[in-house]
Amino acid sequence: MQYFKGQNNRTIMRIAGIVLLAGLLPIGLQIQPASAETQTPTYSLWSNLSPISADTNPIELGFKFRTDVDGQISVIRFYRAVPIDSGYTVHLWSVTGELLGSGVAIEGQGPTPGWQKISLYPPVSIKAGQTYIASYYTSKGLYTIIENFFNDPKASLDNGPLHAIRDGEDGSNGIYTYALGGGFPTESWHSSNYWIDVEFKPTTP
Repeated sequence: MQYFKGQNNRTIMRIAGIVLLAGLLPIGLQIQPASAETQTPTYSLWSNLSPISADTNPIELGFKFRTDVDGQISVIRFYRAVPIDSGYTVHLWSVTGELLGSGVAIEGQGPTPGWQKISLYPPVSIKAGQTYIASYYTSKGLYTIIENFFNDPKASLDNGPLHAIRDGEDGSNGIYTYALGGGFPTESWHSSNYWIDVEFKPTTP
């Protein structure tokens, strides 16, 4: 008899607990899912388009930029006016010419005309306040260009912590070099923008 009595008491307590829990759930004791992590935004600079150069020589084209905070460059992108069978190569350089990262894309990976995005593997970490150069190589020229851009006081060169460098802040901007296979760009022509861009993600949100 004691056994059955104990069993009955435990059954009653179990039922009471279920009823109590059912009564509390509607007033806010439901289990809540974990909130999603804060997403760190990615920054780029350009969205405009420009005329196509008639130059058909092998050339590496670049631009100088810096950031306000530490972070990573994961993509170099540029406006691709025409298809080129040999594809494209992108490079990320220090201002002194040290190659920090590169990437390659074969023809056919994106629409023409349109923005070509090429990833750097692995992404390259950069430091706040330092000048870097993003560039791409085209074996047949035919690049997009707008002259007198980086010396134009009305030109928009900033997006959040990412900044293209105005002419005179760290030498000339809008740089290039003629070389089969490409190379570190050091020459400039009329502060030209060749519509090269990066995707920058800060280390912290």
